[in-house]
Amino acid sequence: MRQLAFTTRFDRQMRVLLTKVGVCLPITPEEAKTQQIKLNRYFAIWDTGATNSAITKKVANELGLQPTGIAEVRYGSGAQPTNTYLVNISLPMGVMIGHVRVTEVQELMPDVNIPEDQQPQVLVGMDIIGMGDFAVTNVGGKTTLSFRIPSRTEIDFIPESNENNVQEYGNREQRRALEAKKRKGLI
Repeated sequence: MRQLAFTTRFDRQMRVLLTKVGVCLPITPEEAKTQQIKLNRYFAIWDTGATNSAITKKVANELGLQPTGIAEVRYGSGAQPTNTYLVNISLPMGVMIGHVRVTEVQELMPDVNIPEDQQPQVLVGMDIIGMGDFAVTNVGGKTTLSFRIPSRTEIDFIPESNENNVQEYGNREQRRALEAKKRKGLI
């Protein structure tokens, strides 16, 4: 199976993970081969705390979307009914996620310090993040976001941490046991 990935590196530690994504009307892969696709590009927030993806009213208006239903959206301060839409979302590596049911939100990150054309208009939630492997690191005070689809392997930091701790702080017996496991291919 074909695997695609992207990595975004930021020049500082980020509190909000932003990338550009494309959004278009919902079409099938067969339709995409024969039709011209109008793909609008927007900044998107990647949010593991969001169950589903969302778009702003601005995106719905620009694409001429018609509501497909109403869903109750829960916020920290309560819940409210909101329109839902079907869209395709194109991720930075060119993967098109088709027929994504998104909810409408008023604003994603109202901030007077961000120019209007850079305000996020899409929220990528766990409905999309859960299709692949998602990792965020903050080495040297710089954030790196990496995502691949489909999911391929489990990411587990414990073995490396345990090995580092034994090598750094373990006694001679613990270091010898670690080396023996390495020779036997157990780690």
